[in-house]
Amino acid sequence: MKSKRTPITLIITVLVIVIGYLAYTNYIVPFYLNNSEQTKKIDLKTDHNLILVANKNQKNIKSLEFEIIGNSTQNISILTYESSKYNIQRVTIKKGEIDHVNFLNWTSDSCFMDISTPENCKGSLTINYRFIGSN
Repeated sequence: MKSKRTPITLIITVLVIVIGYLAYTNYIVPFYLNNSEQTKKIDLKTDHNLILVANKNQKNIKSLEFEIIGNSTQNISILTYESSKYNIQRVTIKKGEIDHVNFLNWTSDSCFMDISTPENCKGSLTINYRFIGSN
């Protein structure tokens, strides 16, 4: 006598594979793999005003993801905003080893980032950022 579980198991397995494939092609590829990461390196001896810009082919930007890696002898303050000082986000990062990730709801194709450091601050930062949207 055949088991009744075998056809049900096969159907469920096929459904899981199809749903996984659809999620990969409709979500992961358009939003993550097609949106390449960009990098900026800065020295913390002075304050910096950066402009982060999306790739030319990116459309319908939904969010901005940035990772800050490095070290600092002082606390640093990071202010992100759109060109019209809209959607302002402020982050203060404590001194020492820095490994900070921030994920923002964002609709603009550019981001202004002001990095403020106290006098006599030493260290460097690497900013890896990615605008996430459809292509």
